[in-house]
Amino acid sequence: MKNTLKAILITVFMFVNGQAQAAEDQQANLRMMISKTFPGIEISKFKQTVIPGMLEFTMGAKVLYVTKDGRHLFQGNIYDLVSQQNLTEESEKTVRKTALDDFGEKNTLVYKAKNEKHFITVFTDIDCPYCRKLHEEVAQYTSNNVSVRYLFLPFKGKKSLEKSVSVWCSKNPTKAMTDAKEGRQITTATCDNPIEKHMQLGREFGIRGTPAIVMDNGEMIPGYRPAKDVLKILNQ
Repeated sequence: MKNTLKAILITVFMFVNGQAQAAEDQQANLRMMISKTFPGIEISKFKQTVIPGMLEFTMGAKVLYVTKDGRHLFQGNIYDLVSQQNLTEESEKTVRKTALDDFGEKNTLVYKAKNEKHFITVFTDIDCPYCRKLHEEVAQYTSNNVSVRYLFLPFKGKKSLEKSVSVWCSKNPTKAMTDAKEGRQITTATCDNPIEKHMQLGREFGIRGTPAIVMDNGEMIPGYRPAKDVLKILNQ
């Protein structure tokens, strides 16, 4: 009896181990096939979707899908029409939240709420008109217990980049940011700064315009939205 049980357990172990090895081999093959088309891009682990034969993975912060045989790859939204959910957006929210958590508050310019309950991360260009409009509402956020974390995306060119660096390297960055947003002259300054990392993260998030607001749960709002609307979403 003991020998029989032992044989069964060994068989089960070998089967499970074989299945795990086959899954690893499949993932390695898929990664190799995708890398041929998208060289140099970091590819996450693959996971099964609600659609049979379709796997989900991420490149940067973007969610993509590939068939198990590795032949067909596509990017787009998958909707559950019963639950009325955008399943792709739900996955991307998780990816963005993880990316921003890893990035850390220390690498952002922060207007801190005294009793922070939420925070938003705003990709901004100093010279962007709607970014300036959003900045005028920072006090509305902080007075409602929402901190504002800024990341720089100087889409307006060299001068905007130079202003961004000067703001970051200022002795009082939050004051310098407000002065720059209001069109006042700021002192030119340079130092080691994370602005290239800000720009890289913006590219990974697929941001093509500013402002772009990311909530603390990873949800992204492209473009300007009044503070009262954003606060309402945060408090839902």
